[in-house]
Amino acid sequence: MSNSGEYIRGFTDYIVLSILAKFDSYGYEMSKIIESVSKSNFTLTEAALYFALKRLLEDERITSYTEKNKKGMTRRFYQITPKGSASLAAFRQDWIQIESHLSNLVGGGFEYAREK
Repeated sequence: MSNSGEYIRGFTDYIVLSILAKFDSYGYEMSKIIESVSKSNFTLTEAALYFALKRLLEDERITSYTEKNKKGMTRRFYQITPKGSASLAAFRQDWIQIESHLSNLVGGGFEYAREK
């Protein structure tokens, strides 16, 4: 799938929040989750992911902390905040309509009467 990052660009924040709603995670792991869940159909550049993380941090929808792994390497983990959880819940309510409208528009399943 070409330009796969373009397809999910507007949804990146909510994809990240959805991952963090399940468990705290770090950037590389999140990119691997996106790749795995989408069966390699969607990938995000490192820059796109880290811009989203920065935006979510600034909006106080996530926080971060550092932790050492088993090998002693320090990783920055991200964690969803109550504000982030509320934002995700609101988006998920809208998602059903968004998905339906996009499917009609992109799939050509719409009807439109042109004025003469």
